[in-house]
Amino acid sequence: MVKIKIRVLLSLMVFVIVIMLSNLAHASGENLQISNVDVKVSSKTLRNMSNGETISEEARPDYPVEFRVEVRNNFTRAQDFRIRDITVKTIIEGIDNGEDLEIESDRFDLRADTEKRSFFDFIIPLEVREDAYNVIITAEGEDEDGTNEMAEMRLKLEVDKDNDMLKFIKTSLIPAEISCNRKNVQLAITLLNIGNHDEDGVSLQISNEELGLDIRDKIDTLFARPNEPESRFSKTYLFNVPGNLEAGNYPITLRVLYNDDRNTAEGTVTLIVNSCAKAIAESARPEEGPGVEVITPAETGKTAAQPEIPAGTVVTQESPLKRNILVVGIVIVAAIIAGIVLVVSLFRRKG
Repeated sequence: MVKIKIRVLLSLMVFVIVIMLSNLAHASGENLQISNVDVKVSSKTLRNMSNGETISEEARPDYPVEFRVEVRNNFTRAQDFRIRDITVKTIIEGIDNGEDLEIESDRFDLRADTEKRSFFDFIIPLEVREDAYNVIITAEGEDEDGTNEMAEMRLKLEVDKDNDMLKFIKTSLIPAEISCNRKNVQLAITLLNIGNHDEDGVSLQISNEELGLDIRDKIDTLFARPNEPESRFSKTYLFNVPGNLEAGNYPITLRVLYNDDRNTAEGTVTLIVNSCAKAIAESARPEEGPGVEVITPAETGKTAAQPEIPAGTVVTQESPLKRNILVVGIVIVAAIIAGIVLVVSLFRRKG
């Protein structure tokens, strides 16, 4: 009897302990878990990252970085607690000129013992300092008892840069398409130092043989100072296009030499040249649209369109010969009557 009571007491104690642990976990908000994080840097994917881990693949300026975050509701199916209005947020701290890059998911619900994956796509800024940046991933929601559920994971993202790297970030033509007016075409460029070293003795060449284009320019030092004016070179060049140039597409080559001419940066911008005669013909063509009627002269040798004749109508046409005989007969009769009247009048005078 005593053994039975001891067993009952032990069972009750175990039950109470399980309930207390369950409530403790519930109260501490551990039922929402970031269960898995994969990170894709450029084309390489690193799977199942751990809290506090450094991402082994180094990112570079203008690289895409994707975080795939899986969140789990750890309530058992027996408990059947749904976590509502969950949002997942990924932050890369201070990477954008001291500002954070941040993306937040849409809100969603999770049933007990289920999980959901969210995706966060970033582009590393072109102007960035070489450093290791904190990545903070959080998930937050509320269960059916109104308890706030929250989970967090921290990672490190390292950004690496080439020592010597210049890049064209703007190349544009105004206008990009020409016809008759071929003077004062504008070519605007912006060159950016995205490397670690200052660059001296930078030279620029803009060329196209058919356009007769061969512009050479020397650029002052481009400093390795992200987000500072000294790290970029912007200029607009003017040129004329030969008047006898045939219509077509003309690619203009942009080439920069730097680091004692050991490194190059290249770009291309295309000028479209249309035929001047074609442009004049198109400008002289009447505009068509609502309320505009375009009248064209009738073609030689063609008659005007005849009115449509209803089906079943019999069409008759009088012969021209018959019409002429009738007219002649009327004229003769009138002449005879006039002659008779004249003769009668003469006889009366004599009498």
